[in-house]
Amino acid sequence: MEPVDLFYSYAHEDESLREELAGHLKIMERRGVIRPWHDRCLAPGQTWDQEINTQLAAADLVLLLVSADFINSDYIWGKELDVAMKRHASKEASVVPVMLRAVDITDAPFAALQGLPTDLRPVTSWPNRDEAWTDVAKGIRRTVEQIQAGWIEKPPPRPAAVGFTRGGSATPSRPSGTSDGISSPNLGSGDMVPPGVGEPASDPILERVLREVSTQVTEAARARGARDIDPAKAQRYALTLIDAPDQKRILWVDNRPANNRFETAALAKLQVEVVAVTSTDAALARIASDPEPFDLVLSDWERPELHLDTLNAGIHLLRQLRARHLTMPVLFYHGSSNERDRTARRELALREGAFGEAVMPDELLGLVISALGLD
Repeated sequence: MEPVDLFYSYAHEDESLREELAGHLKIMERRGVIRPWHDRCLAPGQTWDQEINTQLAAADLVLLLVSADFINSDYIWGKELDVAMKRHASKEASVVPVMLRAVDITDAPFAALQGLPTDLRPVTSWPNRDEAWTDVAKGIRRTVEQIQAGWIEKPPPRPAAVGFTRGGSATPSRPSGTSDGISSPNLGSGDMVPPGVGEPASDPILERVLREVSTQVTEAARARGARDIDPAKAQRYALTLIDAPDQKRILWVDNRPANNRFETAALAKLQVEVVAVTSTDAALARIASDPEPFDLVLSDWERPELHLDTLNAGIHLLRQLRARHLTMPVLFYHGSSNERDRTARRELALREGAFGEAVMPDELLGLVISALGLD
């Protein structure tokens, strides 16, 4: 299936947020699901307004990155938004608003469209922004699947757009190692076009994601009283999860979820959706009510819960899952580094049918990869 051509419509005041989103969508791009374009892809010598119009006219999916600056941009409002909404109305393209910052959109042309994140909660208002982007990417993935499903019934005609290669031999939209200061109403005077992305030798967005994951894993190790982990190993684990064939979902059961904030942030950057609950009962209820299955359950070892079958909350959860014929792998993430105690916990966990246990974040990543069958 050909990639979906994606166009970013955004105000340059929000460029850093657009780059954050690009990092989270990089996984979809790497898997050949989407082919993104934004005005920083312009090559030296191109006529910026003509090229923007060409790319917008060819896009299958238009993301509106909404903020007060977006609303106040005359260029976006008078040019990009008008074209995007007309193409959406004629079913030539899908338009999805992404709420970056809080702003009143009551009278906006796109106010009736289903937007992201969930409930249009602005990305910048989330305590963990990576979780917000994971929610956004999940919604975009569903839209992309709908677009591609529509192609099976009726393949779309393809305009001859530079940078989009479906059905033609267009040249790449972003040549290697180029930069230029391009002024326009939307481009911002003096801004520079970055070097190429997606080239075999270097992919800056992917490299940034890997560095950020490594940083989060290192912070998690320090929070658990350990020395720095091997960043190369953490990045290898990250690449393995990035190249997973589909998005994974983890149910994390811990009565102190804040203790796992760095690990959760690292997984979110890799587009692994983590749903946190604080008790066995909450975990069982979430599994029963959630329309989407979980690929893995992570649990702490002890929680202040009253159980009849065992004094151990983690083992109780495992037994309850198996009693309900729920076969997803279960991992334990605990804080006991004493080798004797850890060996006893591991033997008990394996005997009860768990996949394994970990005490350090890099160990956890490796175990998650193995439990998901990705190694």
